[in-house]
Amino acid sequence: MPKSSILEGGPIFGPRRGAPGGPEGARDGAPPGGRRPKEIAEGDGKRGSGGSDGKQRGRGPGRPGPSGPVRPILLRLLGYMRPHALKLLGIVLAVVATTAIELAPPWVIRFGVDRLILGGETGRIWWLAGGLIGLALLQGLVDFVRLYATAAVGQRIVFDLRNAVFEHLSQLSFSFYDQARTGDLMSRVTADVDVLSDFFGRAAVVVLSNLLTLLGILVILALWDWRLALIYLFFVPLMVHGMIIYARQVQPAMARARRKLADLTAVLQQILAGIEVVKLFGRERFEQSRVDRESAALRQANIETTRISSLWMPYANILVGIGTGLVLWFGGLSVIGGIITLGTLVGFTTYISMLLRPIRQTGMMLNVVLRSLAAAERVFEMLDIKPDIQDVPGAYPLPPVRGHIRYEGVRFAYRERDEVLRGIDLEAQPGEMVALVGPSGSGKTTLVHLLPRFYDPQAGRITIDGHDIHQVTVKSLRDAIGIALQSVFLFDASLAENIAYGNPEASRERIEWAAKVVQMHDFIASLPLGYDTPVGERGVRLSGGQKQRIALARVLLRDPRILIMDEPTSSVDADTERRMQQALQAVRRGRTTFVIAHRLWTVQQADQILVLREGRIVERARSTVEQSAHEALLALGGYYRALYDLQFRGERLQVGDVA
Repeated sequence: MPKSSILEGGPIFGPRRGAPGGPEGARDGAPPGGRRPKEIAEGDGKRGSGGSDGKQRGRGPGRPGPSGPVRPILLRLLGYMRPHALKLLGIVLAVVATTAIELAPPWVIRFGVDRLILGGETGRIWWLAGGLIGLALLQGLVDFVRLYATAAVGQRIVFDLRNAVFEHLSQLSFSFYDQARTGDLMSRVTADVDVLSDFFGRAAVVVLSNLLTLLGILVILALWDWRLALIYLFFVPLMVHGMIIYARQVQPAMARARRKLADLTAVLQQILAGIEVVKLFGRERFEQSRVDRESAALRQANIETTRISSLWMPYANILVGIGTGLVLWFGGLSVIGGIITLGTLVGFTTYISMLLRPIRQTGMMLNVVLRSLAAAERVFEMLDIKPDIQDVPGAYPLPPVRGHIRYEGVRFAYRERDEVLRGIDLEAQPGEMVALVGPSGSGKTTLVHLLPRFYDPQAGRITIDGHDIHQVTVKSLRDAIGIALQSVFLFDASLAENIAYGNPEASRERIEWAAKVVQMHDFIASLPLGYDTPVGERGVRLSGGQKQRIALARVLLRDPRILIMDEPTSSVDADTERRMQQALQAVRRGRTTFVIAHRLWTVQQADQILVLREGRIVERARSTVEQSAHEALLALGGYYRALYDLQFRGERLQVGDVA
């Protein structure tokens, strides 16, 4: 899958009209037959995931949270920690150490009150103050090491995960990108993965630390006085209950907010990618209303999430306040009755006040965990998509290619009972130029896209030099084929880098050779920076014809044995096209070439011409010594002749209008 497809714009999970590689069958709204993830492909009732109604198929109305249980998502998320097990073990030990240090001050205070203050040992009180200061410094040092190590490991995990997501995206089939919303994919690769950095870099360790703190306080209080420990235990169910209620409410709210952010990202990406069209048709206000609508939905989702989160803080404060009051009442009576010491009561109230931080922080971290689970589910949904086009078991590399190509009874449909190709049989000899002509939607682009396995036919087979293309590795197959598309994508890089994209090791001499073939060298040489001139995003600094020629040079530089050219000169002027055709004659020598052409005069030199109509080859001719394929089809007086006469008449009318 060319990486450029990942960067291109397109509709929100509908057919990507005019996108490079988009088949003709997909341009009229026929979705490819690839497997689609629940959220990514089915959407929320509005062209993609995260519709305004907050509903999704397979999830049920009013349940916008993860479609599956939380436990598998959490376990899978934790699985990304395994490669860093030793470092994580060190972090866990640091958490245990810092928890122990944090629990020590109330114990020191209890000793100081009972033994030093009440005992009148004023000379040793400074030991009490010094001990507390020392514990604070030690805790600060250990916390620094723990926080830094946790953040570093978390970033490494997120780095690995983001790379895995991008690598998986680059391996997905064309059928996926025919439906995919670029903005939604960007949201998953960037925003969703970035959310996970909070989980790996902070939340998991903080939750562990707080659980150890709460457990440690319970153990210490039980050792000091079991009656006071019962007061502590009384609050545990309340804390757990509060967390459960909080989780049930905030989890779907977080998921809804993530989807609304993806919707807004998709709309912004689409508008910015088509800003020229927006301005051309004066649709700024309309697009502004779209952004306002999606932004308002995101705002409302975030406000709802904040409302739920805001209830947790007062709840925690109330619990601690009630606990402190009960401890002072019951503990005060116990001190007066001589059951416990004053130091124990002071230490006890200190521990109760310490509960506020882990309770509140655990709630906040639970917020982060749930947001991470919602983001992780979206990431895993994408990672679980299987490419439609994969190497079969036992696939072998395609040997050096001569270029003998056969289509045998090939049938293909994007939807059931809606065939785009019907029983295609053709044979191209090594070095032949095969021209495909016919009206739009006749299946020309789809036919050539089956050759590099952008899609697989439902019936029939295709061979190269006798090798079934399904039995060879996809990489070796595509390495043997060069494709120049009518729609061109250029990266925001220099002219030389764009030409050498498929062959980055190419020398400057080879780059210049390719540019000369496509009649671009003189123009490039006239620029102040020459081949180092940046082309701008999507090649905005070049004309349509110049971009098309750069893309063709990029293909030629790979030196493929099989060439596919989909109207590669449609955007250049007639004079440049004629000169390019002459240069390409030499380039095509020794290569099997498929040319899709609408201007029929450009295929007069073809060794074989196939005329497609409604997915069938209705006419065909092969050049002989006596007669070219073009002449043979004209003499036949059929559909090709009608197309030629219609086009020739239109060109004469245009010339007459100009005159």
